[in-house]
Amino acid sequence: MLKKDKKQKKFFRRKQQYEEEVVFDIHAEEEKDFEERTLEDGVPSVKDFIAPPSFERGFTDYMKVGEKYVRNFIMKGFPINVSVGWLDYLYNYDGDMDVVINIEPADERGALEELTAKITQYEAQLYNEQEKGSIKNITKLRNDIQRLYEQREKLENNYENLFYIQIGANLYADSLEELDKEWQKIDTKLKGRKIYMMPTYLRQDDGYKTVLPFGKTYVPDLFRNFNTGALTACFPFYNSEISHERGIMVGVNLTTSTPVLIDFYDRSKIVNSNMTIFGQSGSGKTFLTSLITMRSALRGVRTTIIDPENEYSPLTRALGGSLIRISPDSTQFINPFDVEEEYDDSLGREIVKLKDKISDNINLVAVMNGGLDNVQRAFISDAMAEMYDRFGINENPNSLYEETSYFDEERQEMIHGKIKKKMPIFSDFHNILTELVKDESDPRLTSLVKSLSIFKKGGIYDMFDQHTSEELQNFKDAPIVTFDVSQLEENVLRPIGMYVALSWAWEKFGKKNPEIKKRIICDEAWMLLNKNMAGVEFTAQFLENVSRRARKRNSGLLVASQNFLEFAESSNGKAVLTNAAVNIFLRQNSTDIDALQHVFHLSDGERNFLLQAQKGEFLLRMNGDSYVAYALPFEFEIEYISRANHQQTDDIDDLNRKGA
Repeated sequence: MLKKDKKQKKFFRRKQQYEEEVVFDIHAEEEKDFEERTLEDGVPSVKDFIAPPSFERGFTDYMKVGEKYVRNFIMKGFPINVSVGWLDYLYNYDGDMDVVINIEPADERGALEELTAKITQYEAQLYNEQEKGSIKNITKLRNDIQRLYEQREKLENNYENLFYIQIGANLYADSLEELDKEWQKIDTKLKGRKIYMMPTYLRQDDGYKTVLPFGKTYVPDLFRNFNTGALTACFPFYNSEISHERGIMVGVNLTTSTPVLIDFYDRSKIVNSNMTIFGQSGSGKTFLTSLITMRSALRGVRTTIIDPENEYSPLTRALGGSLIRISPDSTQFINPFDVEEEYDDSLGREIVKLKDKISDNINLVAVMNGGLDNVQRAFISDAMAEMYDRFGINENPNSLYEETSYFDEERQEMIHGKIKKKMPIFSDFHNILTELVKDESDPRLTSLVKSLSIFKKGGIYDMFDQHTSEELQNFKDAPIVTFDVSQLEENVLRPIGMYVALSWAWEKFGKKNPEIKKRIICDEAWMLLNKNMAGVEFTAQFLENVSRRARKRNSGLLVASQNFLEFAESSNGKAVLTNAAVNIFLRQNSTDIDALQHVFHLSDGERNFLLQAQKGEFLLRMNGDSYVAYALPFEFEIEYISRANHQQTDDIDDLNRKGA
């Protein structure tokens, strides 16, 4: 931000004199017209509506307007950086106060010249400080010079414009004592935010008129320069409301204190049910995800959670859900080769999309093997197709079932019907792959068979070579199902476990029963995009596929993560972001903020807000609009949401105090 030069001050003085002359003539004509109209039809003018009954001037720092005491003040001191919501206290002051922002475009040529002069001045100071060896001053000057260079570059390339702004307010009270009291309260609050307001001493009448809706300033010497991003942050553009009729409360508008209600399954209001939640550790990400999950459950939304950190187990138990632990010593198993029928809109009937399932399984094997070349992929594809063929499974839904008869003791009669076939498991696939490869001399194929043997029964990672546990067959009826993969080794097995759980949840839950509202939550999804993980291209691709396919199945994918950079640097990750109708960002760290700002075209104000946000505060993007809100739990929700994790307990306590 720069100070105006003498030419600019002269410009404003001449502009003021000119406008006063013009305004005087207009007012004179208006008064004449008013008298005539009053005599003719008694119609008052606009000015008549806003004109007070009387003025008492002559006081140093206040005036009396009618029966009200008024103090005008203009903003003189500003924070180094301004962010979205920095003027909230003024906008939301619960007393009697008017606020105005006057804006004048700056002479950019003059601004560039002044920036260049300022850079030259600072560089000269830097040279002198380097001679003295003053480290503190050297660092500050270098940062200032860098900032000025960046600002000049933005102006030169028309990335930003420069404006002069003036922020003023009129504070009203019924007595002078009350006026002083309220002024002290406001002044203390604003100073805590590095905002300094100054009463217009001996100019209260000019300051007062400046705030009135005349569309002009009477104190033109009290302007300050702002760039485009800083100016944008001055406006309460984020005050727009989200209030869907059957929506769940995602949070409370930080500015208006009204509930943010989103119906994720109303296609007239939102294009899909996908959502992303990003926030650094301690920002309240897990808490917010839990809160949305619980409130969704109360509205009939069923949820499956892929939980790599064991953070959702208590919530799952509290809601009467099912908890599935995937670990080497677990007694619960899921079979990644399970196949389900699904409804095809184009055909108007149910089919088995076997090719899609085989493709998903190939990706699973690729993750297990740390990648596949074309030859290996071809052999695996053949082995998969042969495996399902031997089990009599094809695109016909009837191929998934077999006829059975049994005696019903209660009804005392024979029952004839269909039951689900035993599905093939990893051993079946591996045996067929071994058969196909045994006559081949290619070492890549023999190496593949050998490396995959550790996932067979008897191998060290055989928890994926099992039939699905009986108690999990009807898990879709539970309000919430959580797959806990926290006990799997982090660098190798955990991404595999997350992929297996996600794939199985999609097969058994996500694409079934389109009449039911469903959500799949993949927490810490960055693990599936981690470029240092072997086979990451396959896990990333599957995550993207689920995000694309969920909409037609009345499902939604909620991706939660600490690390935004993993998504920004991955083409699949970017696709997941663009396929989400709702994006929520809690406090971010300096590592991720640049990438986030670039991908979502955040203003500087939004950027600064995310760097400074308190626990539970978030920026929500939906339909191209931005909203600033915070999570607020009710007492009964606090009892339901996990207190097992101490950090999460702290988050809940902090948010509860904030809401109180």
